[in-house]
Amino acid sequence: MEDLTKVLLDYFEGNNVSPNEVSSVLENLKIDVLDKMFGDEGEWVLKKLGNVEAFDKEKIFNSIASTSDEAGAGMTRGDISLVVEDVLKKMKSIRRNVYPTKEIRGYVKEALEANGYYKVLNQYNKK
Repeated sequence: MEDLTKVLLDYFEGNNVSPNEVSSVLENLKIDVLDKMFGDEGEWVLKKLGNVEAFDKEKIFNSIASTSDEAGAGMTRGDISLVVEDVLKKMKSIRRNVYPTKEIRGYVKEALEANGYYKVLNQYNKK
C-alpha cells in the first residue's frame, strides 16, 4: 500500500493537483477501479462506508414508497415505477456499472422533481 501511496503522491505533485482536488480525484478513481474490476458483471452500489453490494431496483422502489407514505403523498405503484424507470435511465446513460449511493440519491431527487412529486422530494431531502 505504501508503494501505491507514493505513486499517487508523485502523480498529484507532478500534475499540480491541489490538496482540495485530491479527495475528488480519489473518489472518482475508486469508482473507476471498481467498475473495471466488476466489468460487465451486473450493476453495483458503492455504499457510504465503502462496501459494495449488488444493485437492487426494489430498494429504490421501497425507499420512494415509504417516503411517499411519510409525506402523505399517496403515490401509486405506477407513479413510483415511473420514477424508478427515470432513475434507471439516468444510471444507464452514465455507462458504468458501479454507482455511489449518493449519486443514486441524486438521480432519485431529479426524477421526483421532474415528475412533479415535490411533496415526496421534500420528505426525501429530510432523510
